[in-house]
Amino acid sequence: MPTFSVSNQAGITLTNVDATSQFTTGTVVNLSDGGQAVYVQALSEISTYAAVAVYDTQKAQMMTTTLAATCKRIGFAQTSIASGYYGWVQLGGKVLVNLAASAAPNVPLYTTATAGVLDDAVVSGGAVFGLVATTSISNATAVTCIAGYPHIASGIAGT
Repeated sequence: MPTFSVSNQAGITLTNVDATSQFTTGTVVNLSDGGQAVYVQALSEISTYAAVAVYDTQKAQMMTTTLAATCKRIGFAQTSIASGYYGWVQLGGKVLVNLAASAAPNVPLYTTATAGVLDDAVVSGGAVFGLVATTSISNATAVTCIAGYPHIASGIAGT
């Protein structure tokens, strides 16, 4: 069953993408899986299942290790959002996330140089605390992860 908003606000469909803002950017809704989603504007194209940097301005773009140095808030796009358009990204709950090949389950995940993709390869300053994959993969693909309101932290997870 797909995740949906359980907040008391009409018209919210998490997979909708809007050319003009239908909600105030930064609006946060509670989800059926216990997570939350935030309404953002895409600074550049965002791919389905991408890990995204969510700025204080409520704008978002696909996360990279370079962006992780300045943006510590991370979300997960469950649908593609065109540049300049508006849509919802999940902050917590059960999410699909693009991971690099051979990422292992239940281990710390890190940002990569590839926009929107996370991996279990250690990157100093790119640790994504509060997110784990539930299964292993052999090819780079979207994997179900559990997100406990993750954030980017400097240093290396577990040290």
